[in-house]
Parts: sequence; C-alpha cells; structure tokens
Amino acid sequence: MRKHWKLLTALGAVILVIAVAVVLLNPPAPAAKPDDPSSLQASGKFGFPVSGIKIGEGGTKTASDGKTITGYNGTCDSAAQAAANYTHLIEDVNVSTWARQKKTLAEVGKPGAWTEKVTFQGDLLTTTKDLPSVPFDGGWFYRTDVASGGLYRAASCEAKKKAVVQVFFGAVSANVKTAPSAFFQTATFELVWDGDWKISDAAIVANGQDFGGRVKDSGPMSVGTNMEDEATPVLRDELVNAFFKDISREGWVEYANAKR
Repeated sequence: MRKHWKLLTALGAVILVIAVAVVLLNPPAPAAKPDDPSSLQASGKFGFPVSGIKIGEGGTKTASDGKTITGYNGTCDSAAQAAANYTHLIEDVNVSTWARQKKTLAEVGKPGAWTEKVTFQGDLLTTTKDLPSVPFDGGWFYRTDVASGGLYRAASCEAKKKAVVQVFFGAVSANVKTAPSAFFQTATFELVWDGDWKISDAAIVANGQDFGGRVKDSGPMSVGTNMEDEATPVLRDELVNAFFKDISREGWVEYANAKR
C-alpha cells in the first residue's frame, strides 16, 4: 500500500511540475491598457479605429470660463482628451466672449509666440468695423463642433511629460452671405505636463506643413473641397475621401462620441 502511495505522490509531483512549466512558458496575455492600441474597438463608419475616450471628458475641473475642462491625470489618453477640449480656445471667435476666451487660453497654456498666432484672427475680427463677413447667432465668426470631425492622432506622447496631438474638427464660419457655412480643419497641439496638460504650442497648420517636423503631415481639411455652403458640418464618405486624398490615414482614431 505504501508503494502505491509513493507512486501516486510521485505522479502528482510530476503533474505539478508540468503544470507550472506550462504556465511559465505560456503566460496569460496582459489586460489592454487604455493607452494601448489593443484597447481600440472595431472600425467606425469611415474605417478608422474607435477609441474608448470621449470629447468633453477626461478632467476633474473647469477653467474660469466655466466650460473648458482641466484637471487631467497625465495619461496619453487624457492628452488626446485635453487637445479636443482645448480646440475651441484656438478656433472659436465670438465678439461677446472673446476676451474671456483669451483669458482661459492663458490659463491652460504656456507663454510663447504661438499665442499671438492663434489669437491674431480673433483680435482682428472682434475689433475691426465694417468687415465683409456677417456674424451669426449672436456674434459668432467661428464656432467649432469637435465631435462632428471627431478624430485625433497622437503623433507622440510620454505620459506626464509631453504630447503632440492633432484634432480633426468641424466648424461653422461667418460668410459674406447672411447664412454661415461649414468647414473641417485639423488643429495641432503640443502639450506639456505641469500638474496638468498645458498647451506649449498650437497651430492650424497649412497644407503641406508638418508642425516643425513633429507630425507626419498637416492633417485633413476641407479647403479646396466643395462643401456647397452647408451650414451644419456633417461628415460623409465622399467628404472623408476628399479630405484624405493626399493625406495619410495612418494613426487617426475616432473619439468614442464622434458624431456619425
């Protein structure tokens, strides 16, 4: 009987060794982190991967304007959210809120030559009389709808250090006509970590420019595409194909709440 127990014990030890070896040689795949490409969902309507992060989220505070989201946790996902949530600060122009907008931009940005460049147009539009454009809906010259573009591309990112993120957005602009017209554009941000994501550089770069070599290309835009003076920016297959005709689609991702 003792021999049988010894044999069973020996067999059990062998099985245990084999089981441990199998686990060591075939470790379970690690869970996907929010910043990992593997965390992206299946392709969206236009064939871009869809992220789990949303426009209008990511922070725990708001700036002095009461609407710009701040207080990010420093991850690369939060950098993509910050870029989306800061886009209106470098693109929107409204006569009655321009001064407050510039104040908020200073709160979430680092001083630099970039601020003059992104505020020049707003300063001109809000101080010059007899402009050919007619403001719409109570003083708007430009009004963004980031979700209608709903795409971002992280050109580079190191959590809690620095990130370069491009945001593709829709917007409406004042026109020489009474009705405003829609357009699409890409804004490029360089963000640095200073207890929160802060803008250290930003631009609406022209076609062919690469933000000083920090991005692959300037990103898609509707310049040169017939938008038929549409007053509401709505993406369609033919528009996406036109915008990306000579621009790489590599790296572009949809926000989870992009309008489609």
